[in-house]
Amino acid sequence: MLSDMLKLENIQVVDHIDAWQDAIHVCLKPLEDGGYVEPRYAEAIIETTKELGPYYVIGEDIALVHARAEQGVLKRQLSVALVKKPVQFPEDSFPVRILIGLAATDPNSHLDIMQLLVSIFVDEEKVQAMIACNSPEEIYNFFLTEAQSIEQKE
Repeated sequence: MLSDMLKLENIQVVDHIDAWQDAIHVCLKPLEDGGYVEPRYAEAIIETTKELGPYYVIGEDIALVHARAEQGVLKRQLSVALVKKPVQFPEDSFPVRILIGLAATDPNSHLDIMQLLVSIFVDEEKVQAMIACNSPEEIYNFFLTEAQSIEQKE
């Protein structure tokens, strides 16, 4: 359930972030502060990005920032950083305004959350609605409302 994986204190809205590396750190900072990931988790993502490119940019405006569990995940959790001015990642990837930080402890336990996120982000109107949010509370309520709507359809 989404409310188990996303806490209000793990959501932030920021005006801009200059460098993609900083965007990774900003996105994952609540997870580090909450004891969900070790600081080396962000560094692992940055190093892998330098090797493979931004594998976590899943479409225009959206990045699902993650690495393997053994690279510093302590507990399952999500974080969200909404950046009002898009961040440009390397390799000519899409500009990103929504960064979802994923801390998954194994390859399977987060798949239900992934399905939920995909069902939200395939809808451009929902992406734009989230981008229009101005506070962590608005984003949190957006996700809870969407999750509830999707669960009722199932």
